[in-house]
Amino acid sequence: MPFEDQDKKVLMKNFVLTTLFCAMFGAQSAAAAGVSFQQARLMMQQRADMLKISQAEIDQKTEQIKEARSLSGPKISLNAQQVEGRKDIHMAFDNPLGSAGAVFGQMMPQLPQIGSLLGQNKFKIDMEEDISGPRASIDLMWPIYTGGAISAKQNASEAALRQARAGHDKTQDELDTLLVQKYFGVQLARSVEKLRADLLKQQERDLNRAKKFEKAGLIAKIERMSAQVNRDAAERDFIASQTDRQVAETELADLLREKEVGSLETPMFVTKDLKTLSYWQDLAIANNPTLKALEAQHEQARMGVQAAKSAYHPQVYLFGHYNMIKHYLTLPEPDWIAGIGVSFTLWDNRDRSSRVGGAQALVNKAQAAQSQARNEINKVVEVAWLKSTQALEQYRLTTSSIDLAKENVRLRERSFKEGLSTVDDVNDARNKLIAAEVAQRVAAYRFVVSYSLLHAASGRMIDFMDALTRPNITVIEQ
Repeated sequence: MPFEDQDKKVLMKNFVLTTLFCAMFGAQSAAAAGVSFQQARLMMQQRADMLKISQAEIDQKTEQIKEARSLSGPKISLNAQQVEGRKDIHMAFDNPLGSAGAVFGQMMPQLPQIGSLLGQNKFKIDMEEDISGPRASIDLMWPIYTGGAISAKQNASEAALRQARAGHDKTQDELDTLLVQKYFGVQLARSVEKLRADLLKQQERDLNRAKKFEKAGLIAKIERMSAQVNRDAAERDFIASQTDRQVAETELADLLREKEVGSLETPMFVTKDLKTLSYWQDLAIANNPTLKALEAQHEQARMGVQAAKSAYHPQVYLFGHYNMIKHYLTLPEPDWIAGIGVSFTLWDNRDRSSRVGGAQALVNKAQAAQSQARNEINKVVEVAWLKSTQALEQYRLTTSSIDLAKENVRLRERSFKEGLSTVDDVNDARNKLIAAEVAQRVAAYRFVVSYSLLHAASGRMIDFMDALTRPNITVIEQ
C-alpha cells in the first residue's frame, strides 16, 4: 500500500475519533451543566399543546380584527346574469294633432302606416320586446352612517383579542405553577434520596461494626440483630425514596416531552423578602389574567348594547351601479346610476327593545362576574401568602432541630464506640436528624410552590423567574 494512502487513512481515522470525542464531550458537558428552571420553562412553552391552542385562538381573533376594520369601507361586486324573458307593450293615447292629423295623413300617401296613424283620433301601440340576453354589472355599496353598529363590531373584536391574550396568559401561568411543582418536586425527591442513601451507608457501617463487636464479645447478639433491623429499615426507606424520585422524574419528563430528566440546575430556595399581603392583592387586581379576560368580556357586552341600539338609527350609504353590457338593456335600465341612500326601519320583526334589554343583561352579568372574581382572587392570594409565610416559618424552625439532632448523633456515635450507648440509641438519633433534614427540605419545597402560586395569582410569574437573583435568598443544599 502506498505511503500516501496510509497517511490518508490515519488522518481519516483520527478525524472520526476526534469528532466522536467532541460529540461525547459536548453531550457530557451539556448534561453536567444541567437544565435551569428558565430553560425548562422555555421547553415546556414550546411544546405544550394547551399553549398552542390558546395561541391559535389569539391568531383567530387577530384576523377577525383585520376583518372588522374593513367594514367601514366600500363593497364592490361584479354581477353576471343570463336573462330569458320578454316585455309586452300596450299603449293607447289621443292624437295630439287632432283634425290636423287627418290633413297630414292625406298629404302622406307614400307613407301609408304613418298617414293612417296621423289620420286616427287615437294612437295604439302593441308590441313585444325580447329582453333575453346577458347582463353584467359592477355594484358599489359604501356605508356612511350605521348608528354605531360598525364601530361596536370593531371594538368588540379588539376586546375579544384582549380576552384571548388574557386566556393565553392564564394558561401559561397555570403551566408555570405546574412546572414549579414538578421541577422542584424532582429536586426534593433527589435530595431525600441522597439523605436516605447516606443513612443506609451509615447503617451498613454500624452493622459491620456490630458484627465485629459481637465476635469480640463486646455486645450481645440482640444488639447485632438490632443493627441488622435498623439497616434493613434504612434500605426500605431508601428504596421508597428511589421510587418517589423516579415518579417525580417521570412526571417532569412527561411535562417537558422528554424521554428522561438529566441534572437540574436551579435549586430550591427560600426568601425573607415576602412583602405584605396588601402588596400582593393590589398587584393581583392590576395584573391577574382572569380579571383582564372578564374586563374584555364586559367591553364586548357594552359593544353589544351599542350594536343593539344602532337598530333605532337610520342607515346612510352611497351606492353605484354600472352596466357593462348595454346592447340588451331595456329602456328603463340605465347605463349607470349612483347616489346616496337612507334606510330607516319603521317596524322590525325582531323586537329591538328586547334586544337592547338582553344586551344590557349581559353587561350586568359581566359586572357581577368581575366583582366575584376580585373576591376570589383576593382569597387565592391570601391563601398563597399565608402558605408561603407558614412554609418560611417552618423552614426557619427546623434549623435548630437539625443542629440539635446533629449534636445528638455525634454524642450517640461516640458513646456507642465506647460501649455506653446501644445501636437503637444511635439509630434513633439518626432518624431524628434525617426527619429534621427532610422536614426542612419539604418546607422549602412548599415555600417555592406557594411562592409561585402567589406570583401566578398576581399575574407576575416573570418576577418568580428572577427570584434567585434577588438579595435575601437562601439556597437549599441538594
